[in-house]
Amino acid sequence: MFRAPLSLCVIACAAIAFSTIASFAQDQPKKPAAEEKIAEKIPDSAPELSYADVPEEQTTAERVNGQINSVFEPGVEMAASVLMRPVYWTTQKYVQFDHVVHYTRPIEEPELPFTIYQPDVAEKPVNFPDSLTLAEADTWKARGKLLSGNSKQPFSLGKLGGKSVEVVAIKVDTTTKYVQQTLADGKVVYKEAGDIRGLLSQDVADWKTPEQIQEMADRHLLKLGGEAGEPPYILTEKVGNAPLVVVWLAGGALFFTIYFGFVNFWGFRHSIEVVSGAYDDPDEPGEVTHFQALASALSATVGLGNIAGVTIAMTTGGPGAFFWMMLCGFLGMASKFAECTLGQMYREVKPDGTILGGPMQYLLRGFEEIGLKPVGIVFSVVFAVLCIMASFGGGNMFQSNQSADAAVQLIQGAKQDKISDLAIEISAAEKAEDWTKLAELQEQKAALQTELNLFAQNFKMGFGVVFAILVALVIIGGIKRIAAVSSKIVPIMCISYVLMCIYVILMHIGEVPHLFQSIFTEAFTPKAALGGIIGVAIIGIQRAAFSNEAGVGSAAIAHSAAKTDQPIREGLVALLGPFIDTIVVCSMTAMVILITNAWDNKDWVVDQGLKGAALTSQAFEKEVWWFSYILSISILLFAYSTIISWSYYGERCWERLFGAGSTMVYKVLYVGFVFIGAVANLGAVIDFSDMMLLSMAFPNIVGVILLSPKVRRHLFEYWRKYKAGEFKKFK
Repeated sequence: MFRAPLSLCVIACAAIAFSTIASFAQDQPKKPAAEEKIAEKIPDSAPELSYADVPEEQTTAERVNGQINSVFEPGVEMAASVLMRPVYWTTQKYVQFDHVVHYTRPIEEPELPFTIYQPDVAEKPVNFPDSLTLAEADTWKARGKLLSGNSKQPFSLGKLGGKSVEVVAIKVDTTTKYVQQTLADGKVVYKEAGDIRGLLSQDVADWKTPEQIQEMADRHLLKLGGEAGEPPYILTEKVGNAPLVVVWLAGGALFFTIYFGFVNFWGFRHSIEVVSGAYDDPDEPGEVTHFQALASALSATVGLGNIAGVTIAMTTGGPGAFFWMMLCGFLGMASKFAECTLGQMYREVKPDGTILGGPMQYLLRGFEEIGLKPVGIVFSVVFAVLCIMASFGGGNMFQSNQSADAAVQLIQGAKQDKISDLAIEISAAEKAEDWTKLAELQEQKAALQTELNLFAQNFKMGFGVVFAILVALVIIGGIKRIAAVSSKIVPIMCISYVLMCIYVILMHIGEVPHLFQSIFTEAFTPKAALGGIIGVAIIGIQRAAFSNEAGVGSAAIAHSAAKTDQPIREGLVALLGPFIDTIVVCSMTAMVILITNAWDNKDWVVDQGLKGAALTSQAFEKEVWWFSYILSISILLFAYSTIISWSYYGERCWERLFGAGSTMVYKVLYVGFVFIGAVANLGAVIDFSDMMLLSMAFPNIVGVILLSPKVRRHLFEYWRKYKAGEFKKFK
């Protein structure tokens, strides 16, 4: 058995990752620092103004989080330059209306008022003053009109003609985007893009002519930064991007579906027979039943992707995006079948009866069979390292973090609702121009938010300890205990979630036919400015690929532990995973989002900034107020089941690299990361881990394609025997 020492694994993976990423990253444009704000270009006769936000005062924990994130951020950017590299895209030209009035004062003279920036005088609204005191700037801050400063002060620090100044930036109007379109008669116009999904207005009154756009540019009202050869106010963006990893996953799924003769369709009925226990032989090699293996694999995928992913797809791409999610889920069934069959074929049954299987096995042993042993060694090591890193982040810390937030929401929901109510009152006070009341409400909101933040900080410490202990109690027992827990949690959480969705659907049963029609209509005639049909399809396919993980290879680790001497049989069980995950559970979420109109609700999506799981929760609460609490509990269960399943994936890969005697080290580290995830906000670390998860698809799909002829031979031989009744039934 091949076992790589730690140094060899790290060196090999680092070399491969660096050479691959560097080759793609060389042509990527360098991004400006995120915190920089550069004011609009001004006439040569006036001094140039630039400014940057003043950093918020941070706690020790926040500073540590920031330092850790800064270490991982370059890796995230480099990995994203490869994985999210667009294979297909379209471009569109647009202009962005940004009307901002700036006021400045010398940094060394804080007793002076802020005076208006001279180039802004001509376009200053009549109700705007020529100068501001600090108290007046605070009033504008209370009204939510400032683009400068932080929570404690209304100004930023900047340079005016090389001199240090304090800058107050007041937003006059909302930012508006106008997309360049050519009409049927060849006339060029600029259509206003809406706040939701970039819908282009069909009202001629909302359109601008090139002459009107030029006039706005002459008045310095447009954002600058266009490409060479274009006026500086004509901006260009890519729409309908098809990231490399999404094309890779979807392309692999399509290949397997065709190559195996649409086994995801004609093998479905037999899959139900197998998972129901009809062919369960307790004497066959393995550690868990077919159902327990499926439950373990599902517990790693059914979760936040089903609650948040569908909502993100529909708010971004409209109802049509869900059609493409379902299609990708159907095709992904063939990917799961192929990789999980190989997991069974090349698994290692150890003397104590435990199983070691998955991509790190079939990439090694399968490639050796076809004369590619050196390549197999490299691919196996790379996959194992990527899987271990993915298990610590997306499979662990992210889930723990979301669980802690859900628990806080469950306990402090009333206070969070009060903050939302205060936000509405603040908006009303601003419209009434009652500045005294506005300041009082802002103070109340800030005090309540501080109280909530303090509670969350203390609560998450205790929650992290308890959650880590609960995880440890299960993962120490290995796959048998993980499968036993998953086989109970997964049905409960899936059934309870689906029942909530069905209740909402039944309350609006008359709307369902029309809503289904909108899914198919919008799939092929989308209204959003997202690159047309292809753009909407990419959004749906991307969310489905990220949700069911078909092609990533992780599920093959769980399914390799099933008790069977027929690898094809377990592969057929595995294809049920994407069906349940994407076609069943995601469909329920989609119908709720459509029925409640959450996907197109401006108040929720734009004004309140709700997205993902928060928007789904709001949709349920609209129908039955206590459903949002059930959803919070569901998130806790989803996250817990994902954590325990991913611990097994990471442990098997750790064993492949470092041997069975070292797995306790992995388990201790894993439990520690559960606690860290609950109390820390390591966004860049989790993003890096997610990139590693997606990277697993590259060696895995290459391996499955090269080994698929063997799977195909076994599939049709198995099916011949099944049709001939040669397999014994036990139920």
